[in-house]
Amino acid sequence: MRRHHFLSTLLALGADAMVGLNVTGRSTDKERSEATSPGLFQRYKKKAPIAGPVDHWGRLTGVYANAIEFQRMLFLGAGGYWVTYGFVAGVLGTVFLQLLVVPGFLELRAYVSIVFWQTMTWLLFMLFAHLELFSPADRPIYFDRKHRKVYKVISVGPRRWGCIGLRKAVLKAYEWSLIDAEHHVTVQISTATAQRNHHLVFLVRKSSGDPTIVDHFEFTNVEIVSALWEYIRRYMEEDEAPLAVGEFPPQSTMGVYKPWSDFGGVVPFLDQPAKRWREQPWKTFFQYLGMPVTVPLYVLWLFFNRLTVWTAQQVEWPQQIVDAIGPLITEQDLRTDAYRRLRPGPAPEM
Repeated sequence: MRRHHFLSTLLALGADAMVGLNVTGRSTDKERSEATSPGLFQRYKKKAPIAGPVDHWGRLTGVYANAIEFQRMLFLGAGGYWVTYGFVAGVLGTVFLQLLVVPGFLELRAYVSIVFWQTMTWLLFMLFAHLELFSPADRPIYFDRKHRKVYKVISVGPRRWGCIGLRKAVLKAYEWSLIDAEHHVTVQISTATAQRNHHLVFLVRKSSGDPTIVDHFEFTNVEIVSALWEYIRRYMEEDEAPLAVGEFPPQSTMGVYKPWSDFGGVVPFLDQPAKRWREQPWKTFFQYLGMPVTVPLYVLWLFFNRLTVWTAQQVEWPQQIVDAIGPLITEQDLRTDAYRRLRPGPAPEM
């Protein structure tokens, strides 16, 4: 999700609906097909190459000696988006009820109905607050080629205060052989449009003899799903180099938790305003023209963004997993990589 893309969704208020991912049942070719599993577009084979582009689409956030890392610090720039969405929907729903519905209920003395519908308008807010607040600080995914495993963050144990509060966040290890990959398509419907979103979904089977799906994880809104899958497949199955020609390893933030991030990166118009005017004068003009509406929404989102960050859980990093993925790859490693296992092409110039 782009940093400021959420405004268009906020303006749609509570009129959007999204069809969720189909990630239940048994992960077999017979039981999961386009005909039997709604939203499933294609199942992939680990030994079958996919023709076309190969790309991680900027999702790669770290390269290690034995593993590649994806989507760390996912919510620091966009966290609180759904809580803001639910809050705006709740406020507008309450205003609508007060102006058009509550007077009629009061005449009928239907006080229970008033309480019921007032509560219903805030259900989205309560749901998203439950999901976003006190969540793990980030949700990295590691593909460990050497040990044939995949690691992801899970939250375990009860919450501190019932339905809300901190839980324990740890890394979970899954065998690569028990993981299946699929291309899913979801539809996001609003009052004006219907948008198709593409996702690379990984299903975790219970055991080699039991294909019951026990967990899943996904890469959402992928530009070309087959390209991302082929990048991961080649790395895990064919010992392909994790970096492309001319590419440098990302700066991983493993274990780093910064509750105070750069406000210039999340608040509009504070991030290089002169450059914005110079490069996109008309777009910047209309952005400033809309500030009476957009700025209050941004301020509201910024509040919930900071609340999401400040209540986040630090992830516990088991030492055995840290040891398994190995040290972080740096530019110096590219210079000494004589066999070009990390990146094809010539070594970086000294």
